[in-house]
Amino acid sequence: MNRATVLMGMLAVALGAIGCPATYQARSVKPSGFLGDYSQLRPGKEGEALLVYVRPGVEWTKYDKIWLEPVTVWGDVKGGLLQSVPKDEAQVLADYLDASLRNSLSKDYKLVDKAGPGTLRLRVAITEAEGSSVPLDLVSTVIPQMRALSAVKRIATGTAAFVGKAGIEGEIEDSITNQRLAAAVDRRVGQKRLQGVTNTWDDVQGAFDYWSERVRARLAELRAARGPT
Repeated sequence: MNRATVLMGMLAVALGAIGCPATYQARSVKPSGFLGDYSQLRPGKEGEALLVYVRPGVEWTKYDKIWLEPVTVWGDVKGGLLQSVPKDEAQVLADYLDASLRNSLSKDYKLVDKAGPGTLRLRVAITEAEGSSVPLDLVSTVIPQMRALSAVKRIATGTAAFVGKAGIEGEIEDSITNQRLAAAVDRRVGQKRLQGVTNTWDDVQGAFDYWSERVRARLAELRAARGPT
């Protein structure tokens, strides 16, 4: 089975499951270096990414196209979880996030492949991806002692045991001027659940789909806002 077939199957399952979020936002995130300059970012508020920046005074309504650059797997971070992900699986994850973003953003924007007037450039990197262990997910959910240990870990670190994790960084620029208009750093982890875990990357794919829809929704909010943003 080739990568394209696997990707299409993953997308079909994920799109059928949208509306039932399987991940939640982690308590903290560590910048990976992908964005370069993090000085503009502030801690996010309720409903925002963990770190976020939106340039004031942007005329968002003048943009009707998006140039999505190839999704990057930022896996050279020392000690990063992506170092242990097989190259072929990392490629599928990058392809999946790219497809998920395009599926969401194409509903509101024309997708293009170069800079131009009225075009936003979106740069995105996967900075963390750890698959859940499907057998352990089932065992830890069934055995009360394991549920208790998982709860303790979540309280202490903001993540639950035996679930997938995903981190992402992204920024939006004016494609002509290269001026940064918005940027975000976020991290999500999987929910503990008995049913619905069908493969190692369920939680990561769920996080990707959440972010794709959140980018679309946030851009819609900015276009609808009155006055400086």
